[in-house]
Amino acid sequence: MNRTIESRKTEIRYVTSDPKKMLGKWVARRALRTWTEDFVDEDTGKVESIERNEILLERGTYISQDVLCSIKFMMSEGSLKEVEVSNQNRQGMLLENRSLFPYKAVAKIDGKRKSFLLYANSVANALVILVDYIELHYKGGFEITDIKEMEYCVVIIDRLKSAEARRYELDAAYLKGEMSMEDFVEATCDNISKGNPDAEGKSDDKKETKKFYQIGAHVVLHDDKEGDIEEDHTFIVQTISAVRANMLIEKWLRDKQEERFRESLKHPERTFVKYQINSFIEESKIIPIGCFIPVSFSEVYNDRANDD
Repeated sequence: MNRTIESRKTEIRYVTSDPKKMLGKWVARRALRTWTEDFVDEDTGKVESIERNEILLERGTYISQDVLCSIKFMMSEGSLKEVEVSNQNRQGMLLENRSLFPYKAVAKIDGKRKSFLLYANSVANALVILVDYIELHYKGGFEITDIKEMEYCVVIIDRLKSAEARRYELDAAYLKGEMSMEDFVEATCDNISKGNPDAEGKSDDKKETKKFYQIGAHVVLHDDKEGDIEEDHTFIVQTISAVRANMLIEKWLRDKQEERFRESLKHPERTFVKYQINSFIEESKIIPIGCFIPVSFSEVYNDRANDD
């Protein structure tokens, strides 16, 4: 005799307030009693409300005669109105992640293999984002062949203007009288020092091709009083050279520190230490990625789903 294979295809699941339809089933969704409590905020003196929850029935609870008696009592006192039940015992819960992490994906589009880098909160989320993006930006049939989370890394896209573009902007500002000679000279020298070190001696009309570099960086945070803090991080940087990638990493670290500093100003009672930041490349390699899907595109799919 063939045994029926349990799956979503054979699950019978419903919400009911009839105890007779609950007996012999499993609780499919955690049942909560919810109420609101008021309290006085000591700092402002205002009355605030907070929602409280109490778990009445855990997901996966088998509804025997004894459990059914408890359900009837809770329904009679008004703390429970209905229960979602199932003919299958489903105790596992898919954890929901709301943070975006980098994923690498591969798709065959019109027979050609193309790799993508994107942000998503799960593999399922990455699949939805990728399908949407490919449908909008590519022609022909496609299939997704691989999706993998890029663990413990930060993606940085080189959006800094080239030294040449910055030079034209400085020249224009000086000619319009928008900056003094002293400021112009200082900015010009700073622009030269921050230019692409790997581009020296190359033709001006040669356009550099940006690649994706996976950088293993050793980061040293220094303060004369606090001493050094040393950390190892992995970055994926889209830029024209490993040297420029390291420059972008240091800028990203400084920008993040500045964000934390501005946030700390809201809490003057806390001490914030501004460190001198230096990054050193320990490992560098080019990874094959053809397209980066903007984070703003992924954020559209990061809305909060209904709790299970």
